[in-house]
Amino acid sequence: MLYRNLKIDEYIPDLKVEDFIIVDTMVVEQVHNDDIGQIINYLKIIGTRTGLILNFKHPKLEWRKITDHPSSPS
Repeated sequence: MLYRNLKIDEYIPDLKVEDFIIVDTMVVEQVHNDDIGQIINYLKIIGTRTGLILNFKHPKLEWRKITDHPSSPS
């Protein structure tokens, strides 16, 4: 990650599929809006439009598809 052209950190997704989708895995009771906001930020940083949140906490997999569509020009 860059801030004012200085490298301040590095984001390494749990899984990245062919520069098309990133996957974030979790083990939490429930996926919250903060988790969704975080993956939207990751999508912007990496320059990808689609992400998946996979939550392995419960016997049935919980998943959310997140897309970040760039704003259309006015």
